[in-house]
Amino acid sequence: MTVRADHHISVRVSDLDRSIRFYTEAVGGTLLTEPVVRNGPIIDEVFGQGAEARMCFVGFDSNSVELWQFLNPVTPIPYSDQPRLGIMHFAITVDDVDAAAARVVAGGGKLRFPVKDLGGGDTPARFVYCEDPDGNVFEFLDTDLHGTLARLRARNQGT
Repeated sequence: MTVRADHHISVRVSDLDRSIRFYTEAVGGTLLTEPVVRNGPIIDEVFGQGAEARMCFVGFDSNSVELWQFLNPVTPIPYSDQPRLGIMHFAITVDDVDAAAARVVAGGGKLRFPVKDLGGGDTPARFVYCEDPDGNVFEFLDTDLHGTLARLRARNQGT
């Protein structure tokens, strides 16, 4: 059996056009599908009777982000209080965390804290948590999953 968590993550946004600009220009994605309005029986079943949304996909070298702007019901997007959420953030591998973080700020997002060293490895690695214009949290790292796991294992062996 093949199991891969590499399809997409879904993010609720308040302004789809602004979010498309952010995720393509500031984060570096590519618009994969033009925005489309979704409603009808399947959307009612998934999101509740009368639900209607505009959505699209923005892709990266691996994986994609599915952006949803609900037209009905319209509800504010709550603050992303990571210790209290089911999905705390998603991570994106980039070549240069500092440059990527600067693009986020220039594009209308913000950093949760300054860029930091990841630690735990023989080679330097950096990371930062960012927010999109709606406060959805994502992380930039300049090491891949295998590098992150190696650092975590090295740190755990040292304790």
